[in-house]
Amino acid sequence: MNIDEEEFEKTMAQIVEQMGYLMMDIILMSFKKINTENQLLKELLDAKLHLKKEEDL
Repeated sequence: MNIDEEEFEKTMAQIVEQMGYLMMDIILMSFKKINTENQLLKELLDAKLHLKKEEDL
């Protein structure tokens, strides 16, 4: 194995590692987006339930 091949493998390993971190960041952002959407939907449903209870009184 010559120096060029070693440098290439080192560079590829770094790229693969960075891609792994990127994928984990994307997954984390997706979970955060889902959580935010669920919180908004819960607030909306709570507000609708509150209005429905007021109408029933």
